[in-house]
Amino acid sequence: MESSLNEIVCPFENEWKFHKSDLMDLKDSENGCLKGKHFYAYNIPGLQYFIAIYPNGYAEEDRRGETWAFLCINGSNERKISAEFTLSVESANYSKNLNYVFEDIIGWGKEKICKIDEFFDPKNNFFVNGEITIKVKGIFKSQRLLISIIFTPISMQWKIKEENLRKSIKKESNSASLCSKSMNAPSFSDVKYYLSICPNEINDKNQSETFLYLFVQTGKEKEIGIVFDFSIDSANFNCDLQYVFEKNEGWGPRLCSMKDLFDPTKKYIVDGYLTINLNGIMMAEKNQLFESNSKNNIQPKFNLKILASKSVIDAKDFKILIEEKEARVHKKLLMNVSSVLKGMFESGMKESIENKMIILYGTNVIKEFSLEEMLLLYRFGDKYEIKHIMDWVEGYLIKEMSPSNVVQLIKFSSPDALNVKKLYQKCIDFFIKCSKESTPISGSESLDEKLLASIFLKTLRPVVDTL
Repeated sequence: MESSLNEIVCPFENEWKFHKSDLMDLKDSENGCLKGKHFYAYNIPGLQYFIAIYPNGYAEEDRRGETWAFLCINGSNERKISAEFTLSVESANYSKNLNYVFEDIIGWGKEKICKIDEFFDPKNNFFVNGEITIKVKGIFKSQRLLISIIFTPISMQWKIKEENLRKSIKKESNSASLCSKSMNAPSFSDVKYYLSICPNEINDKNQSETFLYLFVQTGKEKEIGIVFDFSIDSANFNCDLQYVFEKNEGWGPRLCSMKDLFDPTKKYIVDGYLTINLNGIMMAEKNQLFESNSKNNIQPKFNLKILASKSVIDAKDFKILIEEKEARVHKKLLMNVSSVLKGMFESGMKESIENKMIILYGTNVIKEFSLEEMLLLYRFGDKYEIKHIMDWVEGYLIKEMSPSNVVQLIKFSSPDALNVKKLYQKCIDFFIKCSKESTPISGSESLDEKLLASIFLKTLRPVVDTL
């Protein structure tokens, strides 16, 4: 299934692993859950998703004693997002096909797995070597936003020495904090972001708690929305957030009590370091259309000057229907630019006999395109073998490649898809460049593992020039 002008389709396939011992700790809890790694859709800006598992049910009392799994998303109130997916645990021969419509910013696609006793019973094989592996494969469908946005991935790993954390809590201020170095946000005007931790923030009950914050310096942007997550792998801490920054400010969650932060059994600090991971998508409303003008150094090669020919001007002998509008065009022109249309017209097919067809056509290049429209235009050119369109779009996509869209372009141009060779190679080269520069790439986890391994090996090989 492919995207259209009104709907974006995003295939996804991921797996999450959870330790049996961690789930056993929640066996008698009310609404206790573990959240898995957070992923981001490669072509739906701001769509974050992950698996959460509740060993002893959630919310309603009648679900106590039942183990539930949720496909959770952070999305948008402006659009409905639907998911068609299969949730499975292969070792237990467990599989369920599900359809769910997420209508709110935060949505839950839920499924009861089994009774809690059955879940932990070794005979049922939910756990192998002390772990359960939950796989989810399916597609997301999203309405296209009515507004144009720009977006860029953000990512950071911050390692904090335990001794620095302890020094900060000895300061006079109860809200003393530590800050990471700041990072630039590509595609945004003077926007920077950094992390901050306050190990000893006093709450209303006069208790010491530790908080994490994402700070954003908004620069020239009036409003920046970010969907993001914090994770601390050693402590099984995963937290999903969504916030709109309208000024230079910070936003973030409670991590734990200060006591737990330094408790070795809680595993926040390992080998003398607290390691915090940040991932997310930064977004802002802005016109991001590909314009057909000289600044891109790409001129369309199909202005169709053949229209100047007298033999063509004399008669517009073919009818194009676009919704309820009708336009008369030149059959010879279509035959000259497309071998597929030429073959169709010469074959005596229905369209040739009726001199009528429903396609998109014009004497000039459309002035502006969104990325999705460019991809659809290439598919149109590919379907009818209109090389001028294909070459022009390919050049544009290469010019407009960025960390936000390179994964989408890899999937679009790969040998298993449309096999757009030059674009695909440029994408791989760009991906390698980003990897070497530690530049975050949106949706990189969705790429095939073999491809990622191949790219990684290429980053280890130096490229040299001729003497």
